[in-house]
Amino acid sequence: MSIIKGNQGGNMKKLLIVMFCLAFAAPSFALTGVSFGVKGGLLTNYDQPSLSTPSEDNSNMALGGLQVRFSSIPMFDVIVSGEYAWRSDSYSILGETVDFKTRDLLFSASAVYPFELPFATPYFGAGLATHNVGFDVDYPATWALADEAESISTTETRMGYHLMTGFEIGLPAFPLKLNAEYRLNWIDMPYETAKVNTFTAGLVFSLP
Repeated sequence: MSIIKGNQGGNMKKLLIVMFCLAFAAPSFALTGVSFGVKGGLLTNYDQPSLSTPSEDNSNMALGGLQVRFSSIPMFDVIVSGEYAWRSDSYSILGETVDFKTRDLLFSASAVYPFELPFATPYFGAGLATHNVGFDVDYPATWALADEAESISTTETRMGYHLMTGFEIGLPAFPLKLNAEYRLNWIDMPYETAKVNTFTAGLVFSLP
């Protein structure tokens, strides 16, 4: 049995349009001031009633993602990111094993203001995001009715916004930078707004 909650397709289209416009707002389409990054970290504080998580212990979720940063726009940079957070838990209920899976596929566009220091480049900013929040419950075959599958899957797409801060440190003789970032996210859920944290670290490769 698959349960799909209301998909906010219109909102997602609007966000994708905003992301597209921000990403290509530079005065020139030449690949200057562009960098690519890979990152990993944690999405925390996810065990909230507004997120309807099926597991009692999924406050922290592993996270991985990619980003593109555009630095040729005057006054601020634009960061477009795609990230995937997940967690799996297994519990014994009435002598049977039940698997709970939580996932969040999110895409974001952020405007950040960097300022140069001798040893690093800190930045701060804000942005919008779309969160594809999903939960899967896999239960024993003995629990299923004859005409039902042995799992329940729930997915919904929600809008979000965030504040962020971070810094980059260049590596001598390499076109690479170390990046660390914190993001405070608000997710617009049906009954109340959920607030979660993102902590990431990664590598950024800058084009010449």
